[in-house]
Amino acid sequence: MATGFIYVVTTVTRNYAQRAFCSVPTELGDHLYFGPCKMWMRPRMKAGDFVFGVSPAGTSPRRIVFVGQIAECITFAEAYDRFPDLRGPEGPIHVRPINGVGGFPHSSYEHIPRAMHGPGWVADLAKPELDRFFVCRESRGWVGRWLGSSGPEIDGDILAFLNKCLAYGRGGRLGPNTGTLSRPIAYGKLRTGLHLETNTPEQLLEMCRARMASDGPNGGRDSALRSWRPQYDQGSWATKRSRACR
Repeated sequence: MATGFIYVVTTVTRNYAQRAFCSVPTELGDHLYFGPCKMWMRPRMKAGDFVFGVSPAGTSPRRIVFVGQIAECITFAEAYDRFPDLRGPEGPIHVRPINGVGGFPHSSYEHIPRAMHGPGWVADLAKPELDRFFVCRESRGWVGRWLGSSGPEIDGDILAFLNKCLAYGRGGRLGPNTGTLSRPIAYGKLRTGLHLETNTPEQLLEMCRARMASDGPNGGRDSALRSWRPQYDQGSWATKRSRACR
């Protein structure tokens, strides 16, 4: 049974764009790639699961900015070998494999200079079970694409679904989500460091599908996205490096 993971993509700007190519999820070709920074979410994700990204505080309205289904869970070493265009410092792969000494991760990796996480890379890969990089299934229409400002607005119906989901934090399972339209992912007064899980992700997928096919203010979203490619606020990833990636 597939699980749905829902979390806030903190790197999204006010216009629903990613800050730079190294911000995850990263769209390249027909796939989304990412290793989510929420370390307590990463080990729980598996092939077949769905992931829904929510725009952060400071965006109005809050939107679902991407939907993807995980095709593969691989190590960062495998990702480094298979996807050279995703290597840091411009891309989201922030470490490279080595034959090191000592305990993990120094036994297996070294940080790529100027790549994301910087001194925090050791904490990011503190345990072997955190060594997971995700490849989403090839895009099918809007699923598996960066949606940005064309993504479904979190309205009352979507919020009602989210509030049936379970909230998880650093300490594990907390309880039912208590979100609002302006803060759709929350647990009481706790509003950061959370993600939601649901065992019925298909329901949220269908809600998104209906909105992507609607004739509202962003009508024709699905058709428009077919010829659209993601833009990054800080220019071409091949020549620009974002402070957000360091």
